[in-house]
Amino acid sequence: MPVVVGRPDLNVQYIVKEVVEAKKNNVDIIIFPELCVTGYVIGDMFEREDFIHSANKLCDTAIMEASRNGITVIVGLPVYDDELRGEDGRKRLYNASVIYSNGIRLGQTLKTLQPNYRMFDDDRHFYSLRKLAQENNKALDEFNNVFSVTLKDGHSVKVGLMLCEDMWHDDYPYNPGEILAKKGADILVNISASPWGWQKNRKRHSVVKKLILKCKVPLVYVNNVGLQNNGKNLIVFDGSSTIYNTEGNVIYQVEPYAKGTHYYTFENEILEIEQNKQDDSQELYLAVRCAVLEFCSQFNKIIIGISGGIDSAVSAAALVDALGQDKVIGVFMPFSKYSSIKSKERAQTIANNLGISLRVVNIDSVVNSIADLLSTEADTLEYENIQARARMEILAAIAQRENGIYICNSNKVEAAFGYGTLYGDIAGALALLADMVKREVYQLGNYYNEHVYKKEVIPADCFNVVPTAELSINQKDPFHYGNLNHRGYHDEMVRAFTEFRLGPEWFLEMYLSGRLDDELRLETGTTRQLFPSTDKFITDLENHWSLYRRAFFKTNQMPPILIVSKRAFGYDLRRSMVTPYFSERYKELKEHGLKN
Repeated sequence: MPVVVGRPDLNVQYIVKEVVEAKKNNVDIIIFPELCVTGYVIGDMFEREDFIHSANKLCDTAIMEASRNGITVIVGLPVYDDELRGEDGRKRLYNASVIYSNGIRLGQTLKTLQPNYRMFDDDRHFYSLRKLAQENNKALDEFNNVFSVTLKDGHSVKVGLMLCEDMWHDDYPYNPGEILAKKGADILVNISASPWGWQKNRKRHSVVKKLILKCKVPLVYVNNVGLQNNGKNLIVFDGSSTIYNTEGNVIYQVEPYAKGTHYYTFENEILEIEQNKQDDSQELYLAVRCAVLEFCSQFNKIIIGISGGIDSAVSAAALVDALGQDKVIGVFMPFSKYSSIKSKERAQTIANNLGISLRVVNIDSVVNSIADLLSTEADTLEYENIQARARMEILAAIAQRENGIYICNSNKVEAAFGYGTLYGDIAGALALLADMVKREVYQLGNYYNEHVYKKEVIPADCFNVVPTAELSINQKDPFHYGNLNHRGYHDEMVRAFTEFRLGPEWFLEMYLSGRLDDELRLETGTTRQLFPSTDKFITDLENHWSLYRRAFFKTNQMPPILIVSKRAFGYDLRRSMVTPYFSERYKELKEHGLKN
């Protein structure tokens, strides 16, 4: 189901329409995702009582009425306990799976296990079933209900309801699925709002198989599709709803990002099917396409600065693929002192290949005017920042004129180390690439050429040219980036800092033991080639750790970032104002390393 965030009226209309169609197709049970009535990532809208009451009233009238004449409807809905308060002093709210059948509200199951990590913040809004059990000094199995549903042929089936995290029980002391199976469930239904992530569905198959081998009942997993956001991150949901048999094998699977209702009939003999196969580049592409399509479609035009480099080329290719040529305007903004003819040629080639217009706006007069006003010397950082902010002003002005938005092309390595100008190239309505290290940008660009456009829309020079911001003479990005052929040291450093929360102590220990290349999956000898001596390695490490810690004020002010990694800047990776810290163990390793 493509959930419309914050619009229970539209979501209930969709649900009723699908229920009516399902009745025509002689369906017994129709299932919708977790919090499909309101949306899952809606922040503190969950604190609005009028909003929650309205959502429930819509369901208890329209959906209840639609469930008459022999169909059972399962939906995700926030529900109040009017008698009790939550830990925040407000009326207690539960994340519930509600079941309507034959014109009545048959009952509900509350979410037992609530995620409170990464972008998830469930305990902020909802009271969990395990807390409810604990405060009443009762076992969970006294609350986990199994519902008997009468089918059209007169038989009945006992349905055990779970919500999303209840299925991912490995890190919790409770197993809701096993409890439901012991209470006699013939089938488990898991309604989810589960975001896409690397290898997520492969992991899910493994988790479900382990669960079902204990329970010995089939499981239906229903997930939503589309884009939701928390203000700082765009979160993609890929659907991929799946049915598993009593051995935990996949017997039915919906294609990722497919919308609409899919029908399945349980037969006496259920055969396993081959699982969907996707590679990492394809999964990344599908997530990017979903995000661009849903986030940007609401705007009249999307303005993008095209520099002739790989980042802006990939962003432009993504925009045109999802939105079409007419929605995208490219802008090349040269500064005569530093912009090269080659960059202008590549920018024009990119625009031509994508079939979009390219406006060329020279920034000389703007930069010179500000520099003269402030007596700014050329070839200084101040001078570079004036150029970057001049370009932002032009993009913003064009976006205003076109009733559109402009986007930010920064990648994750640049963002991590603050290599960008606040209110300059770190500005816009969307930071599409800011959760991709450079190697992933190259991979995505290659995928657009080979599999999406099936021709070279991103010129080969974009993959081969040394990255530069062209803000001074012979300027080059100060990082060892990855590309299509090898992993980059600073790419992997950023991944280690963000996704695995590793720090300088780990890096230095791995380096001194000769294991760093292997741990970072770099080509053998990479770090020794980059840093011929220990003191050079330490200097680079301490410099980039300090840059990483200091860059918080830039990453905290970046436009909304699409999450594609295991940890993205924004509300996924929350950063505080702290100075760089080097542990005592690090200092001992440093002293030892420099002595030898």
